[in-house]
Amino acid sequence: MPNSKAEAIKAEGNAFFKAGKYREAIGKYKEATALDPSVPSYWSNMAACHEKLREYEEMQEAARQCILADRSFVKGYFRLAVAQKALNDLPNCMKTLKNGLGIDSSNSDLKKMKKEITELQRGDQVAAYCAKAQEQMQNGELGVAMKTLELASRLDAGNPDIEKMMKKVKPKWDALEKKRKANLSPVEKFKEKGDESYKNANFEEAIVHYTKAIDQLVKDGKTGSDLALKAYSNRAGE
Repeated sequence: MPNSKAEAIKAEGNAFFKAGKYREAIGKYKEATALDPSVPSYWSNMAACHEKLREYEEMQEAARQCILADRSFVKGYFRLAVAQKALNDLPNCMKTLKNGLGIDSSNSDLKKMKKEITELQRGDQVAAYCAKAQEQMQNGELGVAMKTLELASRLDAGNPDIEKMMKKVKPKWDALEKKRKANLSPVEKFKEKGDESYKNANFEEAIVHYTKAIDQLVKDGKTGSDLALKAYSNRAGE
């Protein structure tokens, strides 16, 4: 049975909340929790007041207490997720949303916020990749920067920030690759063409290139070289 005195105090808190007197409402909800801390709605309402006051640390704590009071009270997870989002704690916010959806997989508020957080996390990850690529480019690590941008593109293809960064890195990388390829030996060129064909899933073509590389290495008496071993290994893997 609910504590009648605690319920009466909660009602006073609700009246303060409706009147926009959030500080007074918090005081009443605290009184109610002191009488009966096992009622999740007292904590949830308290968290709502802290949200109105933009007191997100306090909101987070009230929401945690709400969940402790009743782990099946889904609104507690939503309140906690809202606080964590406001505090920019996106990883824990996502965990909270998943926990809440584990209790009620159809909850529209949790599902909507999960979608929002997924997009925010994607944006943060892309921004981190772009910043990393910028640093790598400045350090002359153009190949690594290109790989970093490729990872970013997998997350968000067509992102303008990625494309902007790619325009800075790719011309420098292409020029470096052109210079490198110009200095390759015929055997190295065959092996590299094999690698490119393999990456493009042109396996028969890759075998032809690896075979040409191996045949030349045999003629040169370099069948035990690292290049020969790689060519043999790659051809065997086709």
